[in-house]
Amino acid sequence: MGNKKLTTAQALKFARHDFLNELQLILLYIDLEKLPEAKQKILETTDHMRQIAMLERLGLPAVETWLTTFDWLYAAFPSTMSCTIVKGNREADDASVAAFLEHVFSEAEKTLDPAFEYETKIVVQASSTSWSIAITVYGEMGNKNPIPVTTGKFFTKETISHNQWTFTVSGQ
Repeated sequence: MGNKKLTTAQALKFARHDFLNELQLILLYIDLEKLPEAKQKILETTDHMRQIAMLERLGLPAVETWLTTFDWLYAAFPSTMSCTIVKGNREADDASVAAFLEHVFSEAEKTLDPAFEYETKIVVQASSTSWSIAITVYGEMGNKNPIPVTTGKFFTKETISHNQWTFTVSGQ
């Protein structure tokens, strides 16, 4: 599904579905009288929503949309995300960064081993003068081609080691 664009209605549908799944799980924990697990799930869900809300500070709306819909578009890469973002003026072409990320993951999907479970960690950091998005995928990525060279006002760095692929997109 990676190269498919989501409509607003589709994104809202996915968001409602995810939210209802979280509520169902919390209710299940309560029904089973597992209150610590229910509380933990509530805390995890609210923290996830805070991370998503913090993306607005990045000032790159197309990138924000890509990151917000990542789990829906790239289901083979279940992810966790953490954000430390200070508002600032970004020089990067927002649409170019989002298109680059989309291209990289659409290509990466083609090399996945269906027998392997992948895990993805996304770390978004921004100061008032710079920003970076570091994405680490844990899992077999041996056939993955190197990421393309960028021509915009952003930079990339990539490393591939045994069952770990890390790349960073950054800019001013």
